[in-house]
Amino acid sequence: MKKLCSVLLIFILILSLCVCLSGCDQPKVAVSSVLAIDESFRGTRTVTAVYPVSADIDAVKDKILADDPTADIPGASFTYSGVKEDGYYFELVMKFTDKAEYEKIVGSLIGRGSAVFLSRKNTKLTQGTRMAEDFDVSELIAWMVSDTAAAEQTKNLVFDYSANTVKIGSDSYDTKSTVAINDCTGSAINSISIKTMNHKSGSYDRTFAFNLPNAVYTKDKDAIEAYFLADTLPDAKYAGWSAEGSDMVYTVIYEDMTVAKMNDVTAKLLDTDSVAISYGDIDNASTPLSEGLTYEEKLDSFSFIGENDGFPTIRYSYSLPLNTTYGEGSVFENGRWISTGAWENDLYTVELKNGTAQLRIPDGIQYQISGIDFAVASLGDSRFRRTTEFLYEPGNSAAADYALSYFTAKGVRNAAVETTDSNIVCRVSFEGTTDEITSQLVNVFGSGNFIAYEQKKGAFDLSIKTVLTDYVNLGYMLNSENAERPMHYSVSSEGGENIVSLSVDGSETAFTDSNKGTMEIKGGCATVRYRGNIPVTMSIVIYLSAGLVLLILTAFIAIKLIKPKKKRLPDPLNNPEAVYADAPADESDDESRDDSKDASSEEKGAAAPLAQTTTFSIFELNTLVRNKKYVDEINKDVEQRLHEQSLEEQKHDIRARELEDMSRKVYGARTPSSDETATDEIAEPIELEPTEAPESARESADAPAKENDDA
Repeated sequence: MKKLCSVLLIFILILSLCVCLSGCDQPKVAVSSVLAIDESFRGTRTVTAVYPVSADIDAVKDKILADDPTADIPGASFTYSGVKEDGYYFELVMKFTDKAEYEKIVGSLIGRGSAVFLSRKNTKLTQGTRMAEDFDVSELIAWMVSDTAAAEQTKNLVFDYSANTVKIGSDSYDTKSTVAINDCTGSAINSISIKTMNHKSGSYDRTFAFNLPNAVYTKDKDAIEAYFLADTLPDAKYAGWSAEGSDMVYTVIYEDMTVAKMNDVTAKLLDTDSVAISYGDIDNASTPLSEGLTYEEKLDSFSFIGENDGFPTIRYSYSLPLNTTYGEGSVFENGRWISTGAWENDLYTVELKNGTAQLRIPDGIQYQISGIDFAVASLGDSRFRRTTEFLYEPGNSAAADYALSYFTAKGVRNAAVETTDSNIVCRVSFEGTTDEITSQLVNVFGSGNFIAYEQKKGAFDLSIKTVLTDYVNLGYMLNSENAERPMHYSVSSEGGENIVSLSVDGSETAFTDSNKGTMEIKGGCATVRYRGNIPVTMSIVIYLSAGLVLLILTAFIAIKLIKPKKKRLPDPLNNPEAVYADAPADESDDESRDDSKDASSEEKGAAAPLAQTTTFSIFELNTLVRNKKYVDEINKDVEQRLHEQSLEEQKHDIRARELEDMSRKVYGARTPSSDETATDEIAEPIELEPTEAPESARESADAPAKENDDA
């Protein structure tokens, strides 16, 4: 058993030795900081980081230099000095002329506000130096730490912040990585009480009470009273000493102060330049229905010594009117806000013991409404008017006035308050394109509120299809009671756009005269959409005109195609030959007709030129060409007419030959003289009527036949 215990003990010792040795051999990045200032806080701060020579600096150097944030920070610079005997050197330097500039440079580096407290006193109560910062050296070079840990070759390097020095004039102090210097002696006091009353009207009251042990007070009574009296401004409502048990209390009361005035009296009485007080909408938490305001204060008690040369306890209280809402108070410690303190009967209290205080106390008033009305009007040319009306009960003018002041502070021009028979109304409206209105809505009501508008038009559409969508998001500003109030949304058109349908959160209904374009929404959050159309007047005129022309043209062509054409009779006086040429021929009666015809007339008819009887209108042809549906019918009609014309020509040829044969039978071999032919050609059309021509021809043809019979 003893042997087993001995072996186990030896094993543990060896393991511990290995752990210790491995820890000692772990490579480190040595970080040193030197803050050198004069009595006016003018100076420099230099942070040097030295990587060990064994580190693979090439794996991380370029990344560190690329991420350097000082390029955009006036007064700050960062350089790589290269390798020296003990390693690779990087250096961050800040140069400043006072404490405010130093805090600004540091805040830009670490990405948040910074606070620096410094006190160098030589009074009847305190002698020495105190200094504190609310940030660490590691925050100043945070990007270097991050880049080093991210690289595979350097991720095992550890940063060592053990070397930190503060030089104030000729005095030098060694501190931790977060500066904290307390080199003071003097007479201790028990506590400091600071009570603040915020009247929510821009007016503040503040009471200070310094509790000193009776022994300290009586030891140097005159000097202590003179010290406090010198730091008390003449406009104090009250200032005096009183005994409370074993303590002597110096009380100072100030009333009806502004924030700036309260800042001055606090800095004077606490004998410090670190006081900073503000009140307002720091985080943009205010809404038209509530004041989202925050009270912030920074101060220190470095000019006083507490028990064991520490800091006196600060008993801090903050009170509000009874109708005010408020949030949890918090104190800034170790780089973050920590909720602390307690509210009781509209009074917030907290105790601070580390000599510095950075407090944040949110408060505000939630106003009650009787409803909210929304409206959008289409003005034409893709422009709209968007209106929001907050309705309040009669007599609640303070709520309406607050809403108006909120809109005015946001730069809204079209905002007003008016009184109706049933409500007090605070109205705000925006006019312009959807992009312009959205920009204003986001400024006043937040990023969840915007309007979108779409237009769609097809190639042959007589109207433009439109869709407007309004995203309403006011739920975040409504308490449970206000969220239950009635809310309505109405739409209208003033610029020629026709609204067809309305929808709320996808539930669509037709736009009719009965609903008047009004819909109900709940909880201050909804997606409202209307669909409409914009008539295109020019397109309608063109389409109607084109339709009318096409209708007339179609009717004209149909009539032309259906109605048969009448044959045009020739004028026998002007063209007697055409009487025979154009006269219809009956093939069955050709021989009898040929025998009875006059020879000279037949010769003249045969010799007459053929005439084309098919006529076309250029307008008709152009029209028919444009209408492709009638092309085939036209072609068939043309072919038929050409065929008929060919038949007519053949008939004329046959008739001419028959007349020539008849002429030989009548006159024999004799050919009429030119004089006779000329006489016949001239006289015959004058002496004979067109209806009598066939009879004379038959008589002249029958005479020789009778003589032959008699013989």
